[in-house]
Amino acid sequence: MKACPNLAPLLLDRFRRCRRGSVIVVLSLLLPLLATAAVGVAEVSEVMLAKSKLQSYVDAAAIQGAGEFGVDQSAATTERARLAADGMAAALRRRWTITSSATIDAAARTVTVRQTGHRASFFRNMLPPGGWTIEASATAIRTARKPLCVLGSQDSIGLGAPVAVGLNGNSAITANDCLVQSNANLSAGMGTALWAGEVRAAGSATGPVRPVPVTDAPTMADPFAKMRIDVPLLCDDLLTINIGSGTTYLNPGVHCGELTLLGMTNIVLQPGEHYFVGPILNLLGQSTITGTDVVLIFKGLLSAQVIGMAKLEIEGRKSGPYAGFALITDRSYYGDFGISTNNARKIVGTIYLPNASLTVSGYGNKIADQSPWTVVVAKSIRTSGSANLMINANYNSSAVPVPSGVGPAKDQPVRLAQ
Repeated sequence: MKACPNLAPLLLDRFRRCRRGSVIVVLSLLLPLLATAAVGVAEVSEVMLAKSKLQSYVDAAAIQGAGEFGVDQSAATTERARLAADGMAAALRRRWTITSSATIDAAARTVTVRQTGHRASFFRNMLPPGGWTIEASATAIRTARKPLCVLGSQDSIGLGAPVAVGLNGNSAITANDCLVQSNANLSAGMGTALWAGEVRAAGSATGPVRPVPVTDAPTMADPFAKMRIDVPLLCDDLLTINIGSGTTYLNPGVHCGELTLLGMTNIVLQPGEHYFVGPILNLLGQSTITGTDVVLIFKGLLSAQVIGMAKLEIEGRKSGPYAGFALITDRSYYGDFGISTNNARKIVGTIYLPNASLTVSGYGNKIADQSPWTVVVAKSIRTSGSANLMINANYNSSAVPVPSGVGPAKDQPVRLAQ
């Protein structure tokens, strides 16, 4: 009897071959889907990268446009911002159609740049329908480009409003590398000259001012409004009227009484805080007050003036709570601090008169021109005669530190708002 053949190996081999065929069929169905998914991932990645680049272009163009805002608010600034964004997007145009636009909001001091990109999608515009469209926009707000060095902090504006920075006669304010800001109106008489790195007024601005001032600008807060001006109660010495000659070395402390210097009297201030408590400050004749690493803080003033040939030569404090300050009046003084001498050429540091006015007058005299840097923050600043208030901005040329809030900007003066 003939044995039956063993069919198991044959059937197993046939089954294995059948399984291989199934894998091929499955792979043939999955490969297009996998390829489509891979292409889709690459497509989306490329679109996201393009959108990111578009955003960087409008950010940069908006900042550039906002930087020009104070000098030129015309359509030319708008067009330059648009062209800047357009130029940066040149590389994307190999695959994308790019449209750029720019607008200025003068009231808000902002420049907005928008870009739109469009291109066909890999799947014949089916996914997404109509192809890819990406958008990016940026709005930059402009603040001062130059460091603040002169601030008239009086902030009343409108019809009949006061003048926070005013020039009369043939006087001048020269602040070539920094910002002059008036929180009210700014007035320069026809014979005067105000030259600065930048000029801004919350109200109107009239007269010979260079560069063209920005008007209707936002007010700037007093950067030292929260600074405490504390004067000790006890007097260290009693000052009297000094007439004649001779030199007195004055230690830091509280000096009470009327300070009137005549003739050729000299006072040399030793380093530290000098509090002058009394109704009158008069420097007359050829008298002098000099000091290095000092601050003069006045309380109880009724009048203050430095006139004639009197010499005021001060280098401000280098440390302590009043570091960076040279001269301060307390918040109770609402009068004038007058300088009309031809010998106040070195005042290094900040002059801070929170509620008082700085009045600079005289004929042919220069004030603070020999100082590496000077900052003036006062309720108002007035010049007359042919005096020239010269504000230098060589902040790195002195050991006297610049107080926070003025001088070199610590933050980017033009920033993205959104």
